[in-house]
Amino acid sequence: MLRSVPMVHFRVQVPNRDAALATRAIAAEGMLHLVDIAHGHAPFDASPPGVRELYASFRDIVHRIHATADRLGLQREETHGAINDDEVADFAAERERILLLLEPMEKRVQELVRRGSEARERLTTARDNGADADRVRGAGVDIERLLSLRFAFVRLGVAPAEALSAIVTMLSPASHAIVPLHEADGSVLFAAAVPAAERARLDEAMRLTSTKPMALPRTAGELDPARLARELAEAEQAAADVQRGIEEERTASGASLEGIARRAETAMLLLQAQTFFAAAGRFIVISGWVPRDSADRLAERVRAATKGHAVIEVEPAEGIPGVSEGTLRVPILHRNPLLLRPFEKLINIYGTPSYAEVEPTAFFAIGFLLMFGLMFGDAGHGAVLFSAGWFLFRYLPRFLDYGILLMEAGVASAAFGILYGSVFGIRGLIPTLWLEPIDNLPRFMLIAVAFGAAVVTGGLVLNIINSWRSGEWKAALYGPRGVTGAMLYWIVLVVLARAFVPATVRIPGVVVAGVVLAAIAVIAGARPLMHMLGRDAEPRPRPAVRTTPWWLHALEASVELVDTLFSFFANTISFVRIAAFAAVHAGVFIAIFALADTIAAMRFGGVLSIVVHVAGNVLVILLEGLTVSVQVLRLEYYEFFGKFFRGGGEPYAPLTLRSGSERHA
Repeated sequence: MLRSVPMVHFRVQVPNRDAALATRAIAAEGMLHLVDIAHGHAPFDASPPGVRELYASFRDIVHRIHATADRLGLQREETHGAINDDEVADFAAERERILLLLEPMEKRVQELVRRGSEARERLTTARDNGADADRVRGAGVDIERLLSLRFAFVRLGVAPAEALSAIVTMLSPASHAIVPLHEADGSVLFAAAVPAAERARLDEAMRLTSTKPMALPRTAGELDPARLARELAEAEQAAADVQRGIEEERTASGASLEGIARRAETAMLLLQAQTFFAAAGRFIVISGWVPRDSADRLAERVRAATKGHAVIEVEPAEGIPGVSEGTLRVPILHRNPLLLRPFEKLINIYGTPSYAEVEPTAFFAIGFLLMFGLMFGDAGHGAVLFSAGWFLFRYLPRFLDYGILLMEAGVASAAFGILYGSVFGIRGLIPTLWLEPIDNLPRFMLIAVAFGAAVVTGGLVLNIINSWRSGEWKAALYGPRGVTGAMLYWIVLVVLARAFVPATVRIPGVVVAGVVLAAIAVIAGARPLMHMLGRDAEPRPRPAVRTTPWWLHALEASVELVDTLFSFFANTISFVRIAAFAAVHAGVFIAIFALADTIAAMRFGGVLSIVVHVAGNVLVILLEGLTVSVQVLRLEYYEFFGKFFRGGGEPYAPLTLRSGSERHA
């Protein structure tokens, strides 16, 4: 739990003819994190010949299948490359088989879509014509007279009332007439008449004023209600016929389309994996990372799939040059208990830990819950958070992590609420077992600073461990964030504590002397220890000219050390906000209770005061709970993770392809 799952480098060499079988076996196990075998150094494409072209063609086929499914209205679940029992060894032949099934289906669907588009357009036109005809008839327009005009041009249009004056302005000083005919729903049906020579000017004016033009019928018979109703019925029938055809095609081709979709997505995933492979003559080389306890199982699966034609090499990550130094990235897999998994997502917001460093989830979780409980301590609010988390955990499985996080935060809040003697902000219902944040604020601030010192020290200890694991022994012992820096931090911390902590908790002089002697011992014994461990290699020869004086090096190191120590104490003081937010949490309820008491003295104030109590608690849980969570994350990320977290890791993402019988294994 304190480090990522041990990984081994898994390298497979198989003949070209067995590449698809080996890929399928590896993907079915779902354990190999593929890496580029050329590591980006090859001056050419090292993948097997033709793989990238096949991958591109299958990617296009999958896109076409998804488009066809969308046109049919099929709701497809993500297959994740689920495979059938038959194995594909020739992807080119598989592509032809899939196209043979897809293309006729695709053509039928495209024809239905085209007919549907035409039917919808026809239906829209019929509806618009019917609405326009109703409006023209309601206005009493004589269509026969308008059609008989020879030297004037008349256009009907619909526009807001204020647009008519704008049209008049644009048509002036030419002869024109604007006649409002019918007004409804804030728009006006009007007739605009101009000389035939000014037709273009009228059209431009209507366009600029966003007027909806209404085409004049060729004959008065086109406005016949029976005719328009018949056209509308025919358009609706055509649209219904197309919809029925789509439903029939969905029923007839849905299962087949789902089958070829799975096959195409499987082939695409396998070919995408093969782009990571390297061709070496008649052989294919596959490289990646796999958990150490799963390497033997994967090796047996590959040997069985290739009938013993595979050459497999397994090497521990620690034995590969560049892993401990961090120049070669090993994927990170954490197998934390269920209660710690939600905190992994919060850590990933900050970054992914590297393979060599300590896995920080447990430390992060402990610090998060302690600080949240200290700042948001209330037994009633903790019970509400726990209930909300339990609801998510029980009834909304996709929010499982959030449910667990809420339940854990609720337990922490309730525990500290019992210590504070607070239930929904009410004091006196239960006894105070520890302290009250407002009444004992100075003491609480000292506790918060002490907690901050413990967190900063914990971060320094983890940094020492990480540096030691990475082979940076000098940094672990001498560095500002190593043993020396930690000792100096504690020396200054103890001296300051003796000067400012009340006499009732005076730190004995023997403790101060012990810390100083321990620091001197570490600083004095660091170089002999490095010599004993064989880590004091001879320094590189320096140039004979322009060498930096020793005193400048010492000054630079001293300034860096002092700056680092100041940052440590700034980080420590930052934890005072724990006491501040706890006091604010209690102070908000003082204001809520004062408001409720004022309202209770009014007429019918008893009921309103209860409403104020409930609404105040709801707002505190929502707003202050969110604010406290942000502050906790801020302290975790900057004051704790900033001491040791290196990041730069790569999440473990194995090639996963489960068969139907293994999907739920």
